[in-house]
Amino acid sequence: MSTPTQRAVAELLREVTGEDEAWRAGVGPATRLDGDLFLDSLEVAALGARLAAVYGPGVDLAGYLAGLSFEALLELDLAALASYVDSSGGTI
Repeated sequence: MSTPTQRAVAELLREVTGEDEAWRAGVGPATRLDGDLFLDSLEVAALGARLAAVYGPGVDLAGYLAGLSFEALLELDLAALASYVDSSGGTI
C-alpha cells in the first residue's frame, strides 16, 4: 500500500516523463528512479522543480541527491523519495 505522498510523487513522475495512466499504475513504493524508471538528468531536474513548486522550497531534490552515495542513488526508490519529501516539511 502506498502513502498519499508516494501517490502524489508518482503522479509528478508521470507528468515529468510524459507517460500515460497505464504507466503510472506500474509505479509503486519499491520502484527505483534509476534502476526501474531510467530517469535521465532532464527528468530529474524537472522532477526537482515540480517537487519544489508543489511542496515548497524546503524540498530540494538536487541537494538531497548530492548527499547520497553512488549506491544509494542507484537504489533510490519512490518510498525513500516520498519519505524525504515528508521529512522536509513538504505539504500539498
